[in-house]
Amino acid sequence: MKRSFFLVLVLGLGAAGCSTRGADEGKIALSYTRWGDPSEMDSTKELIGQFMDENPDIVVRVDVVSWEQYWQKMATAVVTKTAQDVWLMSPAYVEQYAAAGHLLDLMQFIKADPSFNIDDYFPYAFDSFSFAVKDGELRPAPFGQGPLYAFTRDYNCSLLYYNRDHFDALGLPYPNESWTWDDIVENAKKLTIDFDGDGITDQWGFYSLNYNHFARFNGGRLLDVENRKSTYNSPEVLSAIRFCRDLIYKYKVHPPPDIQIEGEAFTTGKASMTISGVWNIRRFNRSKYLWDITSIPTDTKGRKRSVVGGGVAHCIYSGTKHPDAAWKLVKFLSDEISQRELARSGTSVPVLKKAAYSEDYLAPFDRPSKEGQKVIFRNLLTVDPVRTYTRGYLEYSEYARNVMQGVWLNVRTPEEACRMIDEKTNQIIAEQYGEKRGQTP
Repeated sequence: MKRSFFLVLVLGLGAAGCSTRGADEGKIALSYTRWGDPSEMDSTKELIGQFMDENPDIVVRVDVVSWEQYWQKMATAVVTKTAQDVWLMSPAYVEQYAAAGHLLDLMQFIKADPSFNIDDYFPYAFDSFSFAVKDGELRPAPFGQGPLYAFTRDYNCSLLYYNRDHFDALGLPYPNESWTWDDIVENAKKLTIDFDGDGITDQWGFYSLNYNHFARFNGGRLLDVENRKSTYNSPEVLSAIRFCRDLIYKYKVHPPPDIQIEGEAFTTGKASMTISGVWNIRRFNRSKYLWDITSIPTDTKGRKRSVVGGGVAHCIYSGTKHPDAAWKLVKFLSDEISQRELARSGTSVPVLKKAAYSEDYLAPFDRPSKEGQKVIFRNLLTVDPVRTYTRGYLEYSEYARNVMQGVWLNVRTPEEACRMIDEKTNQIIAEQYGEKRGQTP
């Protein structure tokens, strides 16, 4: 069958339901947009081609846009009412677009679909896109208690990656799920090495200042989403930020920000350990080094992990002229065919457990080990369902990033940074849910 297919790369967003180049007269024309990089374009093209083969009455135009441009383009598209029929959606932005009336509630389609079974998917995987309506406002709620504004595609978590070759060279035991922050420091000190004695560190023991995960793994969190307020100025978050700063200046196992490391620190072997998401498995497999993964260490032994789980999802524009056809596409992008393709990609864990547990998961890659893969699933099956985003995320996260740079440069104390971020974040959140409530994001 000849496919009517048009792939657009960062060329702007077409109108919803716009005609597709080469589309046959009388066919339904859908438009679909997502962010992505060149490595994902071929698989996207192939999947959409399969969808059109299965649905010969539908043609699809695809726009692939860089993350840096995506949200500005979508903000413009909803204002001009030219948004695509189906979009890729992040949990950081779903509430803003849903509250402004730009997204369809997908529960109408799910309730009419006898094949849908929530138990087929990882626990809490849909909760980031699920809400309840209370006093005329959207509030976070578990799946099934109200509208669902996007259908989850993948489900991911972050883990501790470690370079096995580096550990083997020093005869060190590999990290495991009993590790604490003290174990990170003790081993990172041994792994931080100036091989040629020129006074310049050639190999760093640790490379990640992701204090969000350290805060979650010592009993804290950055936001109280339910009560719409910052918790930056809490003992747990402050402790996590102090620990990250100490990795640089007290323990000297992490490079300060003014030291430039060429290439990717972990991939090139410039760092022995890092914290990163499972979406980087494909990228890290480019490394010549053997590596593996385990759970992120907690601050003390025996503390229950508060695993942060989340993924992206597909939503339907409320202005679509073809909601039923759009739902077919959304469902296809999370069905077994698409999910098995995602399983092979090394960029995400499929939200469909059947695909995630299949032989297709990470089939093209030799890392992580089978035991490492089990660690991924153990984490995803014990996710803490606490929400991590409110409206205004882009603004307050950018502010926090800028303030924290002063901590990493050692020109601002963690205490000062936490107070500043706490105050500004609360101000932004209050504006989002106060005088700016209901405005277009």
